[in-house]
Amino acid sequence: MKKTCLALAIPMLLAATSANAIELYKNEKNTLNMSGWLGFATLNDSHETSVIDDSSRICFRFDRSEKNGWSSFAVTEWGINMVKGEDSLVLEGGKLASEKDDDFLYNRLGYVGLSHDKWGSLSFGKQWGAYYDVAGTTDLPNVFAGYSVGAYTFGDGGLTGTGRADSAFQYRNSFGSLDIALQYAAKTNGDIALKNADGSTMNNSELSFDNSYGTSVTYSVTDKFKLLAGFNRGDFDGHLDNIAIDETNEIIGIGAMYGDYYHYADNREASGLYVGFNTHQSKNNELVGGELYDATGAELMVAYQYDKGFVPMAVLTYLDLDTDATSTIQGKWTRQFAMIGLHYRYSNDTVMFAEAKLDFSSMDDAALEAQEENGFAVGINYFF
Repeated sequence: MKKTCLALAIPMLLAATSANAIELYKNEKNTLNMSGWLGFATLNDSHETSVIDDSSRICFRFDRSEKNGWSSFAVTEWGINMVKGEDSLVLEGGKLASEKDDDFLYNRLGYVGLSHDKWGSLSFGKQWGAYYDVAGTTDLPNVFAGYSVGAYTFGDGGLTGTGRADSAFQYRNSFGSLDIALQYAAKTNGDIALKNADGSTMNNSELSFDNSYGTSVTYSVTDKFKLLAGFNRGDFDGHLDNIAIDETNEIIGIGAMYGDYYHYADNREASGLYVGFNTHQSKNNELVGGELYDATGAELMVAYQYDKGFVPMAVLTYLDLDTDATSTIQGKWTRQFAMIGLHYRYSNDTVMFAEAKLDFSSMDDAALEAQEENGFAVGINYFF
């Protein structure tokens, strides 16, 4: 059950092999591989144009043969800030200076584990959550992706366990055509800082996000066609002054995928049709305007990978908040847009792309609707 870094990062694409990695070292027991990509894009959001990093990262995977058919592995992956440095200006005491506002390297993944062909794999650390098996079926374009998959609450989904889950224990195994994942995320950063509107600390109050758990199942109807289902839950617990808080953060979703997408295919040699779909219902999982809402979301992605390198694609995304008279946002709030794109694989490891977002959101509040804009991005990815 030897898997590469990228195969573990996107667990439902189990066909990936070590052909996606550069072998740095190997002896009779140990192997060290490196993989990742560097990329950037020029993004226009209808108001201004900026240059952004395109999720650049570098990943090192260590594998070791153990006794009795077991193997151990360790993965560390760092995000790389390709386009920003000390570019923030600060005027203090009448003097102008630059200030570094982002780290050049930041932690994306880091986990260790054991695997066996029969008994499956057990891993611990910051890793892609079990629920992401469902969400990842459409979270694949370079810029306009992940808006409605429900995996990225509070940033990268680390706290909830749906995205790059923090401090997660995970068990995976395959039984014929059925793959399962079980996850328990033990929170080390679940305490929530409570402040009043003026920035002062709230007295006689405490609130935390408890440990979460999740699962996913993937059924391979054929070698190309898979059906998926996933679930994740955590709880907010505590009190604000004398008011007890006991709320659930939860998401349940289903998905389907057909074919392979070149980013994570063996040697990135995927060809032909790729289709991905997922839909979900969630509770206290969509953060909008600083408040959590129940929501219903869905995404559909279609791409066709031509032998000459062209990859036209389209994504439809839909997210509807459950609002009522007690919520800050009242009335209809539905974000929906289409993304059309064209990627060109100059080679398997060098890809140029263009993606356009065509927004047709529908919201009763005109000011909120105006925040949902069209966009356009062009860029390049260099894989290694």
